Amino acid sequence: MKKTILALLLVSFAVGAAAQTENPRGIYRLMTIVGKNGEVNSPFHQYKVCTDSLTLMVSFGRNGTFNINNNDHMVFNYTGDQPKSENDKSILIYDSNAEHFTLKWWSDYPYHMIFPKNDWCTEKYKSGEYTEESRIAFDAMTGKAEVDTSNPLSGVWRAIGFVDELRDVKKELPKLHDGYPKSRYFNNFFIFSPKNLVLASSAGGTVCDVTYDGKKSFKTGSKTSQIKWLSKDRIAIEEKIDYRTDWRILERVTDGQTPMSCIISQYIQGVAPRALR
Repeated sequence: MKKTILALLLVSFAVGAAAQTENPRGIYRLMTIVGKNGEVNSPFHQYKVCTDSLTLMVSFGRNGTFNINNNDHMVFNYTGDQPKSENDKSILIYDSNAEHFTLKWWSDYPYHMIFPKNDWCTEKYKSGEYTEESRIAFDAMTGKAEVDTSNPLSGVWRAIGFVDELRDVKKELPKLHDGYPKSRYFNNFFIFSPKNLVLASSAGGTVCDVTYDGKKSFKTGSKTSQIKWLSKDRIAIEEKIDYRTDWRILERVTDGQTPMSCIISQYIQGVAPRALR
């Protein structure tokens, strides 16, 4: 009996140890930083989106804004906690699994309040940790956002461009579609949920509170946007620009792709970022 218990404990220990050497995959929040002042809670509202193809950093600022970039230029795979040589300053990834990972990088910041100069800085990340705004943004971009089935505007829409006059929209649509992959609107998304509108692109976006006047208009902050329905999966949103009125054309995303998967694809192809106008 004792041998059986000991064997089970050894197996459990081995599984637990192996789990700390997995490649991090998913969305992780920066929790603490170990720098010249010891370990401190992170003052940065920062996340890493870890995939098999690249690692994106998403950082949140004020008023619901967030930025997306590929500043790491690498896939986060487990490396262990020690550099290959004294001169090796490559990023290290360790203590890693689906729940957390630790990142160690060489800092040469001369006067940073947290990061040391000419020494290693350690960042600890954890999955499943979100603020309210970041959860809304990530849920919207990964297709997990709550959808109001009674609201026809609810869901994910792709902005394809502008037209000056709605009477010309049928003539302009083929041009918008032809130029869309190379346009500044490529993979710019409007994601409507019952209480929030998330604007997202490969450069970042915004989380806004939203209210609806049926299917005729929606309001964010003090701005009311009028809607003209061109079909059940295509709308025109009135945009006041300078002294004129243009119409932003949105088409519902029905191919099953999430905004995040499209954004990641842009970075892989080397065509990001493009910001929402």
